Formats: sequence, C-alpha cells, structure tokens
Amino acid sequence: MSPLLIGGLLAAGLLVLISIGFISHGLERARLERARQAAEISARIKIGNGIMAALPGQFLPAELGTLLLHIEVQLLEKLARINKNAEDVNKRLAASRAQLEQNQPPSNAPVTLDTEAKGKEARIQLENLHKQLQQAEADGLIDKAALKKWSAQIRQYLVTATLDTFNATAKQGMQQGKPRVAKLQYERAIAYLTKLNNPAFNEHLKQYHALLQRAQAAVIAQDQAPTGAPSELDAGMEEMESADDLWKKKAVYDD
Repeated sequence: MSPLLIGGLLAAGLLVLISIGFISHGLERARLERARQAAEISARIKIGNGIMAALPGQFLPAELGTLLLHIEVQLLEKLARINKNAEDVNKRLAASRAQLEQNQPPSNAPVTLDTEAKGKEARIQLENLHKQLQQAEADGLIDKAALKKWSAQIRQYLVTATLDTFNATAKQGMQQGKPRVAKLQYERAIAYLTKLNNPAFNEHLKQYHALLQRAQAAVIAQDQAPTGAPSELDAGMEEMESADDLWKKKAVYDD
C-alpha cells in the first residue's frame, strides 16, 4: 500500500471522526434545547395552575378563567410536541381541552382578605397572573387587546385587594376596641391612595380621612376616659360601614 493511499485513508478517517463529533455535538445541543424548552413550559403551566387554584374567586371571573385555560391548552400542546411520548402530558392536554370545550372554566370561592397574609397572597397571585399574561402575549398565545384589557383589570384588582385588607383589619381593630390598629390602617390606606395619584380616588381619600379622624378621636377617648370609648368606636364603625358601601358602589380604578 502506497504512502499516498495510507495518507488518504487516514485523512478520510479523521474527517469521519470530526463529522461524528459535530453531529453528536449538534444532537446534544438539540436535546438540551428541547429539555430547556420543556422545563420552561412546564414551569409556566405550574404557575398557571397555581394561579387558577389560589386566586380568590372575586378576582377570577369566568372570562378570565377561560382565558387562562386557553393559555394552558396551548402550552400543553407545545409541551406535547416536544415530548411526543409523554403520556401524562397528553392526558392533561385532553382533560384541559375537554374542560375548555365544555365551557367549564376554573372557579374559586371568594376570600375575605381580613389578614395581612391573605392580602399579600392575593396580591402575589395577581402579580403572577399579570406576568403570565405578558409572557403569553409575547409568545403570541393572546393578542395585545386582551393583554391591555386584563392588565387594567388586574391593576383594579390589586387596588381592591390592598384596600380590602386595610378595611378589614381596621374594622377588626374597631370591633376589638383597638382604635390604634384602625388608625394605622387608615393612615396606610391614605398613603397608598395618595401615592397612586389618581383623581378617581379623591372621594375615597375623603372617606379615609374621615375614618382616620374617627379613629384618632377613639384613641383619645380611650386614653382619657375609657367609659367614653364605646361611643367613639360605634361612630367609627358607622362611618366605616358607609365607606364600605361607597367602595362597593364605585369603581376603584379608572383606566
């Protein structure tokens, strides 16, 4: 065998090895990319399920539930295309499709946001919801009009959740003979609305200033003459009830 032929065979062998290396590397990169995409989609599906399960019912109307279910179906379809043999994904996809076709959006019972923990959890879920919708719009799963509509609604829900927590905690304070607790909550509500700097809240600010004055009067009465405190607390409760009624009748956010 001539040296030229030997050299040619060696070069061909080296070329084959290099080609195999490139092919293997490309296949590995494709596998890792599929795994990354699958993990990302799975995480988004998990977050979406968490939102649908934990969002208080007053913030999950049927239309929004249907939209979230529609997004979930599209994400599951993507995941099924990546993991074609994933039986669990196909089962979940079939169940979600059936739920959507039967017009059975997720629904939850309303939650009274009467503690800081409940209010915080509701706001976290609403913020997660907003991020989920933003990502869905970026991926073409929903259109810009839907994102704009629900972004405005979520802002309204965030305001409602925050003020509902202040109201409920203040009400508990007045009922328990702790006007200082109510005073603090009204101060926080005023600071919150002032920071929003929205003329739509002017009437609510007036109500909270009136409630704050009542709470301050109750604090003074409690300190100076405990026997006079109940009348101040009762007055504060009556004023607070009127504020609650106003809150329910008027929109809390004017986009």
